[in-house]
Amino acid sequence: MKRVHYIDNLRWIIVFLLIIFHASISYNTWNELNYIFLGENKIIASIVTFIDPWFMPIMFLLAGVSSYFSLKKRSTGVFIKERLIRLGIPLIFGLLVITPILSYIADVFHNGYDSNFFYHYQIYFQKFTDLTGYDGGFTLGHLWFILILLLISIISIPIIKLFEKILEKNNKAIKIILICLLILGAIGTYSIKIFSKPLITFLFLYLLGYFIFSNQSYVGIIVKYKWIYLAIFIISSILDIVLFIFIKKYPILNNISYYFSYVFGILFLFSFGEKYLNFNNNLTSYMSKTSYTFYIVHFPITVLFAYLFYICNLNPIINFVLTVILSYIITMIITYIISKIKYVRMLFGLKK
Repeated sequence: MKRVHYIDNLRWIIVFLLIIFHASISYNTWNELNYIFLGENKIIASIVTFIDPWFMPIMFLLAGVSSYFSLKKRSTGVFIKERLIRLGIPLIFGLLVITPILSYIADVFHNGYDSNFFYHYQIYFQKFTDLTGYDGGFTLGHLWFILILLLISIISIPIIKLFEKILEKNNKAIKIILICLLILGAIGTYSIKIFSKPLITFLFLYLLGYFIFSNQSYVGIIVKYKWIYLAIFIISSILDIVLFIFIKKYPILNNISYYFSYVFGILFLFSFGEKYLNFNNNLTSYMSKTSYTFYIVHFPITVLFAYLFYICNLNPIINFVLTVILSYIITMIITYIISKIKYVRMLFGLKK
């Protein structure tokens, strides 16, 4: 089965945005402590508001598309085994090595913790509160995505098998009902949060990716209207930023604009990718293969740079710009080194 390169390219490009996203959160205007909080800045916080509605939802949609092609090439047992290795091992390693760094920095910044990093492990593995780690306790950090993706990859298999058995009847009405069910589920459950995440929505998006966005017949219909999606996406995103960051009024209108940004952001980005990103070269191949490694590594590096520049008492804009630039450089270097070390690769989601 021919590889669909735009799915890989979309994934690594969106992951690449996360350094900008996570550097911006430190300047939020909605009273989120984060691992460090460097004061409110409406301009920088607008970056978070722009990216937030669609960047994780489209990651689960793309994961569903990838799973479709993966399950067509291998058995269910091999697929589950691969998921456990490629996601489970990095998750366990990350919880032991990566997220404790975030928790430690948060404890130093918010609570004035003054002992060393290794001693802080006693706190990290004994302090279970809200699991954000903002108070120095245990946290999934950004690795929540890997955990949920692993769970959804496994949980969705019996659902996929059931739907495929129903679709074997080739009944047009049943197909329409299934499509409507998945779309309504993906939109209607977005406000239902579990541990502050729309986890049910992510499952529906994964299934949408598997059944709809992997089907070239449906994709051909979807991408026809990409410029309409773009127009609605831009207007709703601007409205969302203005209402949420600058005016802080009209919550109903704000929620509507947020939903529109979520839905049409996904539709435009997917359509744009299908039209313009369906290619492969040495750079895109490398970025695709190392995207999860980049994801695992980037966050503590970004937070650490922001904290160090904060200690240096730099202007917020200068702090933000330097944090972003140096975080990209160091994350890319570390990712490259990891990709070259045989027995370390698997700890970060890379093949042997």
